[in-house]
Amino acid sequence: MALAAGTMLGPYEVLSPLGSGGMGEVYRARDTRLERTVAIKILPSHLSSNLEAKQRFEREARTISSLNHPHICVLHDVGSQDGLSYLVMEYVEGETLESRLGKGPLPLKQALEYAIQICQALEKAHKAGIVHRDLKPGNVMLTASGAKLLDFGLAKPVTMLGVGNLSSKGNLTPSTPTMNVSMLTAKPAALTQQGMVVGTFQYIAPEVLQGQEADARSDLFSLGCVIYEMVTARRAFEGKSQLSVMTAILESDPPPLLQLQPNSPAALEYAVQTCLEKNPDQRFQSAHDLKLQLAWVAKSGSQSSARALTIPKQNSYIPWIFSLLATLAVLALAALWWYSTPQRRVMRTNLLPPEGARFETMYRNGAPALSPDGTRVAFLARVSDKNSLWLRSLDKLDATPLRGTEDAYFPFWSPDGTAVAFFMHGKLWQMDLNGGSPVTICDAPEARGGSWGPGNTIVFAANIWGAIAKVRAEGGASTPVTKTGFTNQGVSDRWPFFLPDGKHFLYIHSPSGDAEEANEVHFAALDGKEDRPLLKGKYYTVQYASGRLLADRGGSLFAWKFNPSSGTISGDPVSVVEKIASDDITSGAVFSVSTQGVLLYQQGVGATGDRHVWMDVTGKELAQISEPGVYGGTRLSSDDSRIATPWLGQNGDQSLWMWDLAGGARARLSSGAYFADSPVWSADGRSIYFAAENSANSPEEVYIVPADGSQSQKALLEAEDNVSPADATRDGKWLLYEESNRVTDPAGKLKAYPLVNGLEPFTVVEPITRNSNARLKPDTNDWLAYQSEISGRSEIYLTRFPHPGAKYQVSQSGASQAVWSRDGKKLYYLDTLQRLTAVDVQTASDSVQIGVPKVQFQTGVRSSILNEGYDVARNGQFLMVNSVVESTAPVVLVTNWDVELQK
Repeated sequence: MALAAGTMLGPYEVLSPLGSGGMGEVYRARDTRLERTVAIKILPSHLSSNLEAKQRFEREARTISSLNHPHICVLHDVGSQDGLSYLVMEYVEGETLESRLGKGPLPLKQALEYAIQICQALEKAHKAGIVHRDLKPGNVMLTASGAKLLDFGLAKPVTMLGVGNLSSKGNLTPSTPTMNVSMLTAKPAALTQQGMVVGTFQYIAPEVLQGQEADARSDLFSLGCVIYEMVTARRAFEGKSQLSVMTAILESDPPPLLQLQPNSPAALEYAVQTCLEKNPDQRFQSAHDLKLQLAWVAKSGSQSSARALTIPKQNSYIPWIFSLLATLAVLALAALWWYSTPQRRVMRTNLLPPEGARFETMYRNGAPALSPDGTRVAFLARVSDKNSLWLRSLDKLDATPLRGTEDAYFPFWSPDGTAVAFFMHGKLWQMDLNGGSPVTICDAPEARGGSWGPGNTIVFAANIWGAIAKVRAEGGASTPVTKTGFTNQGVSDRWPFFLPDGKHFLYIHSPSGDAEEANEVHFAALDGKEDRPLLKGKYYTVQYASGRLLADRGGSLFAWKFNPSSGTISGDPVSVVEKIASDDITSGAVFSVSTQGVLLYQQGVGATGDRHVWMDVTGKELAQISEPGVYGGTRLSSDDSRIATPWLGQNGDQSLWMWDLAGGARARLSSGAYFADSPVWSADGRSIYFAAENSANSPEEVYIVPADGSQSQKALLEAEDNVSPADATRDGKWLLYEESNRVTDPAGKLKAYPLVNGLEPFTVVEPITRNSNARLKPDTNDWLAYQSEISGRSEIYLTRFPHPGAKYQVSQSGASQAVWSRDGKKLYYLDTLQRLTAVDVQTASDSVQIGVPKVQFQTGVRSSILNEGYDVARNGQFLMVNSVVESTAPVVLVTNWDVELQK
């Protein structure tokens, strides 16, 4: 009986079936301890009482565990539960060779590479005294790192050549006696019944069919069949029944490779024919010997055909001349066919993260970036709590972390592939891959992508709002190259991509900085003289390769024919990938293309964005209370029954909403506002103050609206500069608000606005950081926490209210978004890595005692939520506005992706 999804086998959770066979059922599962995907093979229930089957199953565990090789599957664990035995193996991403051959023969170079890798795997197994005995295309997986040999379920330890003794006839005489019996014998005597044929008929060596023990040379016969099939997409031995297949193996030879594939080197023909010799003594005697022969064929290329032609010693030269002329004619026709027939074929495979790591692609991480020549990939991966940049050559198995790149994001390559650029700690960096260390180029506080042009110029988006800028790769001052100004909050140019001439680039223009239908794909000149839209709609990242403009449109990847010199699109878009991972918050998509026909993307994983979640003090998620969306800073009511939250709609406007957490009712409170943010509850919980812009170019104003939505919003505070509420006093007398001008003064002032008659407004403290998140101590309101950059970076400070005195610095290494516990005994804030940090605070009339900051847990609050990214309830739990920052979907590598577009 098949295992249901959710079944637990020890610490492994069954997810879905992968396949089944005579000796096992295989499932995809999740290791709940290490959070990785694994493959679990179990002994089928109908064989659970079969002693022989159990013994063979246990032998498979011992067999695989003794092999450690990059082209052999890895055994992680073994176990049993409720009488059910299981193996836990590496989950191999890719395509079986059998599936691939259903599409046609492999290119010669690729077939040789895979064959050599299988030889290497067999060489490892044979040296350990292990014969596979079921080598076939279905047991070979094609992955990004090459071929991987699977399923040693029929493997059997034997005494190998060099361990036992060789008889005078060349037959193996094992050190321990064995019995040779006919295949009709059915009496159970050993692990494999005497005479039982084990394996898949089309690939079984003749001696095994005749009841003899399999040895290393039997595996080489099977490999010969596999190589033959890789080159021709046709089985070496075929028939209408098992009997006819067995007869063909015992008595016939397959058609020559040259007959089916005229371009096949004669040396490869010789290697395959030697593997398929009926007498094992006439075959290669080791996988090592076959590997050397195949390596010579691969190195010689087409010359190996010519080298195989030798002049016979007979004097009958006339027949030989005709034979030679015929051979040359065949070779000429093969060459004509080779050069006239397109050989580029689409190949897909999955890339796996490094062992013990996971890919980081969503939100402030970025898509893996292919090198311009498509041979390497730079990507973000997390090991434990460390996120860093890694580098992998696609012809290698291992990836290497780049030292000094912790917290890097949005990587991109230099045009010559010798360096990688990325963003980290509020700056743009570059790193020479020939042993260099990261070097700062310029400031980039909250970047949204970059591209390195052939003129050693980098174009990049330094902030979540504003223009694309350019800077020399060696460093210096940056200058804007698009017209969007930082004065328009939310309007953003992002994800630039250089075109081949180094003078033009593509980018995404977003009126709100998020993914929406008003987004545009732009074609622009580096000198600023040309900038025009090409496409309008919900577009994400845009790139160019192989004569095509590629862009994510609403979660699907499309390609348009594109002239990079004139910046013109022609024809209709063609779908490349139906669903890829994309991020509504950043308008970023997880794909990358190279100039050499290589595409890399991550499959779509559903909705992305923010989620309101309850978390405890350890960071454990307790409940999710909102669907995925784009939300702003959120505040809890004093009784924790309601929240006020900004919510970005489909039209690109961000409005203010009130949610009743107990009853589930939701009400939109703001109306007509282009952008609403920064909600603050009144002391009695009946009203909400918030900031709003009526248009993209208008300043922020403060409004008040009943929390139940019974009346429309009213303007409370207008000013020439931007104003937004911060907190309200418990006695209902004062509303604290921030006042700033983004152009003339990056800092701001914290002021108090009177809510009752007879009081005058006053400035509480200055300078403060814009979006300083000023919060009053909730139990007494006599102390105030706020952000300021007077030390050179944003830190949390305390001062008295309403009459400020001394200022006490709470944080020491950068901080934002201070929030008090309800009893006023702790102060929480986010550090520069968005980790929730707690500090014990004791206040007196004129002084304060500050404890040692302690990191509580890593939050998912995105750094572009500048205020109220979380709040603290009376019971000590946290309401977090967490973003989806990771995806477990596979990263797919496609070679010659553009071939399908030409059909």
